[in-house]
Amino acid sequence: MTLASNVLSVVPGLQATALVAHNLKAVPKADIKPQKNISIKPVKTIVRTGVGNLVGISLIRPTASAINSL
Repeated sequence: MTLASNVLSVVPGLQATALVAHNLKAVPKADIKPQKNISIKPVKTIVRTGVGNLVGISLIRPTASAINSL
């Protein structure tokens, strides 16, 4: 393996780490009190996080395949 392929082999792991960080931003903080009124904002957050996961995972796989073919 060359130096470039060694460095590029880290990229899918970094992408997965960024996806986890994106997911953790959707989790509410522990010190926030639950609201009595149900708003649409949590539903939007869950849907956006789910779509981000589907797109993110489907983009990590081809990136890893392209790097492994080098």
